[in-house]
Amino acid sequence: MKNHILQINRKLKATKKKLSKDCVLKKDIDFNYDFILPFSKAQNISDIKLIFIGQDPTVRRQESRKEINVTLNLDKENSLKTYLKTVCDVLQVDIEKEVYATNLYKCFFKIPPTDDQTILTRQFKIWMDLLINELSAFKNTFVITLGEPVINQLIHSNSKKVKDYWDYIGKTKSGGNFKCNESFENYLQKRIYPIAHQPTWNRNEFYKSHLNNYLGYLKRNEIKSTKA
Repeated sequence: MKNHILQINRKLKATKKKLSKDCVLKKDIDFNYDFILPFSKAQNISDIKLIFIGQDPTVRRQESRKEINVTLNLDKENSLKTYLKTVCDVLQVDIEKEVYATNLYKCFFKIPPTDDQTILTRQFKIWMDLLINELSAFKNTFVITLGEPVINQLIHSNSKKVKDYWDYIGKTKSGGNFKCNESFENYLQKRIYPIAHQPTWNRNEFYKSHLNNYLGYLKRNEIKSTKA
């Protein structure tokens, strides 16, 4: 795994140099900060069972950006890590030994993409190509995405709404007909299980109520796929 992270680091440095010379794309990026490396404490690539994917590390408060060193801030104890550890515990996956976390966009943007969605459209190809290459090393793994903005980028077929994969039928109810985004429906060509990002999950009773149910479906589906 150490060699894989080093390889990604080299590619990020080359990407940063390439973007700094692009007269269009460089306008979006805050080059005052390093591009953010993936997080994993696994010893080997073959140890990885679960991949978490977020959208980008940009936070609205610029002074907070210097505190972010790895993807999803997983080097620190915080509410997001607690949430993801809860997910891992239900799935019986060790967040310290069997998880790989990365972002689609690994740079800080000058303004949050929520304020200007054209940023992601402009930046899409260079970062998607990088992510596809990055994840090609992982075989027999599944992906959990955090929030709708990232699946809007990753998915080319089927719904781009998290609630649809959780079979939302109104108020806080689910019909229980859970589903994933199949490998042929997204650019990564891996099975994707969308969940709400931690802030949305924390304030939304629907996602709170059905997290364990959706993760239970994920476990059954992956066991079935392994046996197939």
